[in-house]
Amino acid sequence: MKIRVEHGEFPENEIVLRCKELDEEMMEVLALLRERSAKIICFKDGETHFLLPGDILYAEAVDGRVFIYTSNAVYETHQSLSALLNNHEEVGMVRIGKAQLCNLYHVARLKSLPNSRIEITLKNNERLIASRHYAQNLKEMLGLLE
Repeated sequence: MKIRVEHGEFPENEIVLRCKELDEEMMEVLALLRERSAKIICFKDGETHFLLPGDILYAEAVDGRVFIYTSNAVYETHQSLSALLNNHEEVGMVRIGKAQLCNLYHVARLKSLPNSRIEITLKNNERLIASRHYAQNLKEMLGLLE
């Protein structure tokens, strides 16, 4: 497969796939593109919002409700943490605690803590703690294990 990227003054980003036939490889590329552009339905102040998975810094469950945190707002969603993880693991979502997910693409740095926990500092300087139960998986997802 040949990949070509063109930079220029275009009104919007555009992806064009050219192929003789829609084979398995092209179907995988399409699935990846669709998944990355799938929007998550959220609610805030009586309004419905549509978020891209890449905009999510982290998500957490509190008292049976799931909240999604972005760089500038907090939203509620009716999706469970498990559903968010299953639908968006390929775009960086990882479980860091029983009630918390983190987007790996927003991680700035990590710090080891006692009891095998990990402090995660996000690019916006917000800090999260990966429990020891999920720390190993976090390291694997980041490619930190040999």
